[in-house]
Amino acid sequence: MFIYHTQKMDQYYNEVISIYRETGYGRKRIAKMVPVGEKTIARWIANFVAENGTVTPQTVMQSNQENHNEELEALQKEVADLKKQLKYQEMRADAYDTMIDIAEKKFNIPIRKKAGAKQ
Repeated sequence: MFIYHTQKMDQYYNEVISIYRETGYGRKRIAKMVPVGEKTIARWIANFVAENGTVTPQTVMQSNQENHNEELEALQKEVADLKKQLKYQEMRADAYDTMIDIAEKKFNIPIRKKAGAKQ
């Protein structure tokens, strides 16, 4: 297949192909991002696919979905870990409050600072 080399092709071809491969966007959406016509973008994508084999947006979208699932699992694990830490810290705070209450009753000494006390 004969390919015309123009100034726009030299400037934007690699950008168009990388957007197509990474995001799976169609020619209309890419044309909004890059100052090149839709038909030109369609021709460039067709040439790229013919030269390098089939790289369809569907395969790109599937790999993006897999990455999204992995990120989601990692975030869910992090949330679970943070919930455990929060529960532990709440129990710890309750234990300190109970310890202070017992000490104040047993030794009859005010340990907690009163609100609005002068320093």
